[in-house]
Amino acid sequence: TLALRFTDRLPSADEEDAAQAALVNAGIEASMTVERGYQSEYVIGLLALALGAALITLGAAGIATGLAQADARDDHATLAAIGAAPRVRRTLAAAQSLTIAALGTTLGVLAGFVPALALIGAVDSLDLVVPWTLLAAVVTGVPLLAAAAAWLLTRSRLPLRARIA
Repeated sequence: TLALRFTDRLPSADEEDAAQAALVNAGIEASMTVERGYQSEYVIGLLALALGAALITLGAAGIATGLAQADARDDHATLAAIGAAPRVRRTLAAAQSLTIAALGTTLGVLAGFVPALALIGAVDSLDLVVPWTLLAAVVTGVPLLAAAAAWLLTRSRLPLRARIA
């Protein structure tokens, strides 16, 4: 026979042990299982991969933004000379960093599907389980973090430069 018991909360480990002991003490040969929902055994690995991808993307976005800012120094001086607010430099840096990081994370996630689909196609026993929340966190969180870092780390005003007459 099969007996099911539904509760409005998960039993604690002590309650589960007590129920198992009650079955044994009553002389009932039965097994008991508590369904605790999906428990991933790869959480640490996935988080490590996501953190690694985030660090690489942040580093690449920071380098690319720094190079773009150095290249646009004359343009920023011109903007400052015609009366642009000091926050314009920060806003431009944040927008560049956001764009670079968003493209990098989106292309990286899309490129990651190719080997995953190839692996699943090669091994019939594998099912595709996509960690959508982790991917969404990487694709949205990393570009926003890159933009915030660029905005915070960019100087508002350029240092004064001598003009050549």
